[in-house]
Amino acid sequence: MTDLDWSVYHLNALGQAESVAALGSEGGAAQKASAYADPLSWLVFEAVDYVLDNCRDAVLAAGQTVGHIVVSDVCTLHTMQHIARDLGRNRLSPLRFSGACPGLVCSLPGQLLRFSGPSLVLSMPPQDGLRPAALLARDWLDSGAASYVLVSAHDTDGAQHRARCTLLQLQTEQVSP
Repeated sequence: MTDLDWSVYHLNALGQAESVAALGSEGGAAQKASAYADPLSWLVFEAVDYVLDNCRDAVLAAGQTVGHIVVSDVCTLHTMQHIARDLGRNRLSPLRFSGACPGLVCSLPGQLLRFSGPSLVLSMPPQDGLRPAALLARDWLDSGAASYVLVSAHDTDGAQHRARCTLLQLQTEQVSP
């Protein structure tokens, strides 16, 4: 996965965390709260949860202005494939469709952590999408639409999926004496 120098965009990376899993593997107790979320949504949520370890209270207190950008060219393909498979069996719950929307890969932090700032999914590979994500994050932070922005990037080697989340804030300029 492409590493980005966030400081080039006048952004301060407050932390970075990663979560790795085989999608479709057994989930934890938290997953029962939203059984129809795509497995990638849970992987992104786990990376977000990890990145908050050192600054959870401050970020949760700013919940209404915490933005989230996810970059993934896979998005909810796993759930879409399951819907296609289940159509032939006539055993499809309409609730499955809600988890198939590609934009929902960034929904669980909003739902479970009560973040309600701007959110967006860029449906492209991280190597192509992280620069536009940095520009969007900078704009959201500059305009006051967000006080923090989470940028989650997803990639896969086929079997293993990896979500890397970076927590961003505007760089504060230091004035020399």
